[in-house]
Amino acid sequence: MTDRPLHRRSQASFYAAALLWLPAGVVASAAVRFGPGSAAPGEWPTAIAMAASSLIVAAVCGLPLALACRRLGRLGHPRPAWIAGIVLGIAAVAAVLPAGLLGPPGIAIVAVVLSLPVWIAAFWLGRRARAKAGEEGPPLDEPDHRP
Repeated sequence: MTDRPLHRRSQASFYAAALLWLPAGVVASAAVRFGPGSAAPGEWPTAIAMAASSLIVAAVCGLPLALACRRLGRLGHPRPAWIAGIVLGIAAVAAVLPAGLLGPPGIAIVAVVLSLPVWIAAFWLGRRARAKAGEEGPPLDEPDHRP
C-alpha cells in the first residue's frame, strides 16, 4: 500500500526534473556568459518577462531527451542513459542559446535533433531485447506441448 505514493512521487519528481533541466541550464549558462552586470537592476523584471516565453518552450523541449534517457535506462542500460543525458544535455544547453534567436521553432528543432541518438539507441536495444525474448520462448505458431 505504501509503494503507490512512493511511485507517484518518483514519477512526479522525474517529470519535474524533465521539465526543469533545460531552462535551468539555459539560465545558468546565460548568467555565467553575461554576468550580473549585464542589465541594470531596474531592467531585470523586463528581461525576465521577455525570457519567460523562451524558458517555457525550453521546458517542454527538454522532455524528448529526458524521456529517451528514461526509456534507455528502463531497457537495462542505466549508465549509458545517464552518460547520454549528461553529454547531450550539455550540448542542448549550449545549442539552445543561439537557437533561441530563431524563436521557439529553433529551440524545438535543436532539442529534438539532439535527442534522436538516444531514441535510436533505445529503439534498437528494445527491438533487440524483443527479438531475444522471442528466440527464448516457444514459437508463436506451434502450440506449447507440456506433459
